[in-house]
Amino acid sequence: MISSIYNDKRDIQPVNTINNGAIASIPNESAVEISCVITKEGPKPVVMGDLPIPVRGLVQQIKSFERVACDAAVTGDYNKAVLALTINPLVASDTIAKKIVNEMMEAHKKYLPQFH
Repeated sequence: MISSIYNDKRDIQPVNTINNGAIASIPNESAVEISCVITKEGPKPVVMGDLPIPVRGLVQQIKSFERVACDAAVTGDYNKAVLALTINPLVASDTIAKKIVNEMMEAHKKYLPQFH
């Protein structure tokens, strides 16, 4: 990656970057892992257009989870943390989401002062 940037190789590599319209179904400001042309100015996402219907909803759901989780972390809002996990398709119910949040808050309370 460093060589590609320094030498302006313009090769294609998968990187985490800002969407900037590369995936039409995802907000522009979202972080995405996508194939990019690597230039001396940084990664330039390869435009993919819309996600296929079979995965579009799932990816949008995960992006919603990520955004709400980030907002919860910044604001220290317990209810938003529970909501974030409730949105996550790997969490089966709001009861399980609350249990996970409570356990994580207890286990990591010294790192989460915004929640106390």
